[in-house]
Amino acid sequence: MVLHRVHNQILRSHHLFEPLNDEQMDELMSSSQLLNLDKGDNLFHQGEPAHSFYFVISGAIKVYRLTPDGQEKVFEVIGNRQTFAEAMMLMDTPNYVASAQAVCPSQVYRFSNTAYMRLLEANQRLSFALLGKLSVRLHQRINEIETLSLKNATHRVVRYLMTQLARNNGSNSFELPMAKQLIAGHLSIQPETFSRIIRRLIDESIITQEGRQIAILDPQRLEQFE
Repeated sequence: MVLHRVHNQILRSHHLFEPLNDEQMDELMSSSQLLNLDKGDNLFHQGEPAHSFYFVISGAIKVYRLTPDGQEKVFEVIGNRQTFAEAMMLMDTPNYVASAQAVCPSQVYRFSNTAYMRLLEANQRLSFALLGKLSVRLHQRINEIETLSLKNATHRVVRYLMTQLARNNGSNSFELPMAKQLIAGHLSIQPETFSRIIRRLIDESIITQEGRQIAILDPQRLEQFE
């Protein structure tokens, strides 16, 4: 496919694609697809063959699994300029271990695992870039497991808000990337508990909320609130 100039710049800013030269990038893009998704559209389901990985141009994609009793457990919500499912290329299992669904209108590139692996085998720098990406994600998951396992609900919400604030390039306000029900599921707490903690933070004049927009009035008090 013909790569839009703006999309090329966005992809090139990501370390999985930055090491590729123009010829290699063209080879990878020739087997890619640009998907325009509506809210609720599925990219793949748990158990389906893992032939592709994805890059989010705009919007948000939730990665989740269903528990045996039918409850939805959200592992992560993937935002702009992030990849997901690339770890499947190096896993023994040939099938996706979770499902992926758009939580709002989204634009996503689908890349062929086979095409990327062919480039990976021929490019040592690219191999190290992918290794670095997976190492970062591993540490993130370990930290999340520790937080979810050992800390109380207030700590989880405070850590979540502080993480969102840190990602916002110095601004003291940000938009929650998903509905409170999804955030609560991601943090393994009830939606009512999440709302109650947010209300306490508002009453303490630590944050303000307008719709999904959160403003942190006192980051130091927020960090100590837990």
